[in-house]
Amino acid sequence: MPTKRRLESRDALRLLAPGPVTLLSTMYRDQPNAMTASWLLPLGFDPALIGVAIHPSRLSHEFVGKTEQFVLNIPTADLMTAVHTCGTVSGNEGDKFAAAGLTPAEATEIEAPWVADCVAHIECGVVDRQSWGDHDLFVARVLVVHALDEAFDGFWNVETDAGQLLHHLGADRYAGLGRAYRVNPEEEPN
Repeated sequence: MPTKRRLESRDALRLLAPGPVTLLSTMYRDQPNAMTASWLLPLGFDPALIGVAIHPSRLSHEFVGKTEQFVLNIPTADLMTAVHTCGTVSGNEGDKFAAAGLTPAEATEIEAPWVADCVAHIECGVVDRQSWGDHDLFVARVLVVHALDEAFDGFWNVETDAGQLLHHLGADRYAGLGRAYRVNPEEEPN
């Protein structure tokens, strides 16, 4: 058996990644903002709940805390540079939509904007907030969901460009899914 080396505790976070990268968009006093967010977790089906971890130093943390709403926008691999920009530039330095070349669009239920360039949008309303370690976990109820049909038909269609989600591996490294698998219940287990 090959030898496995011991890693640092924080490496566990990258082992559990890559989950899909999102662009979390917010709005406060007519100032839109977007940040790259990949520390996300589903928390329940009924009601549909999602958790997102945000560091208190981020402008998005302030905006979500004040408005109790946000949109999780799901980009594809063709937006990698914009996603990276939103993760490395502060909204305190100016308009991140403009800096990243992204298009804001009106959401359907909340004031925070969609990132129109993305293939899916999850509008959320915060129901709880807890501090854990150096991040706050915002728990939000899913209010409304929209997705491009060719990208998502109940499952991500990774065989099309529209379904090529972006996954963050850490630092400036990203990946996409190359193939979908499906279990055949008729096959005998080995």
